Amino acid sequence: MHENLKLINIMNSATESTQSNSFTETFNDYLNSYKGQVKSKGSDSYYHIDFVTEAYNQGYTDGKKCGKQDLIDELVNSRVERFTNQANQIYILSKHIINSVHSLGYNFKSLYINLDFDKPSVILAIPNEILIIDDFVNAAYQKIFESKRIFNKLFGELLDIGIIGADDLNETTLIDDGFGYKEDY
Repeated sequence: MHENLKLINIMNSATESTQSNSFTETFNDYLNSYKGQVKSKGSDSYYHIDFVTEAYNQGYTDGKKCGKQDLIDELVNSRVERFTNQANQIYILSKHIINSVHSLGYNFKSLYINLDFDKPSVILAIPNEILIIDDFVNAAYQKIFESKRIFNKLFGELLDIGIIGADDLNETTLIDDGFGYKEDY
C-alpha cells in the first residue's frame, strides 16, 4: 500500500507542460530507489548467468578434484590394507614353518623378511650341519611349499621362501637386498 501512495503522489506532482520530462525523471528516481530491493529479491529466486556459469565451473573443478582425490585415497588405502594383510600373512606363514620344523627337533637360527611390493621374500637361516639331514630337508621344504601355496591362493602372488646356512651368512648383504626384518632364535 505504501508503494501505491508513493506512486500516486509522484503522478499528482507532475504538471501537464512538463509532464513528459518530469514523469521520466520521477520514474527514474522511483526506479532507482527500488533497484536495491529488486536485486536482493531477484537474487532470492535466480542468479545472473555469469554467476551460474562460474559456480558450475568451480563446482565441476572442485568435484573433479574431490572425486579424483577420493578415488586416489581409496586406492591408496586399499593398497595399504592389502600390503598389511600380505605382510602379516608372510610373518604367520614363516612362523608356521619355524614352529613345524622346531617340533621335529630342528632349530632355525634366524628369520629374515623382505617386504618388497613386487616380490616379497623370506630367508630362514639354520646351522650348516642341519642342511644335510634328509628328514629336515623333507619336512622344511614340505612346509615351505605349503606356505607358498597358501600365500598364492590368498593373494594371487608368489612368495619366495628359502633356507640358507647360517654359518657364513652376510647380514649386511641381506639388509642391502631389502631384508629389513630379522628375528634371532
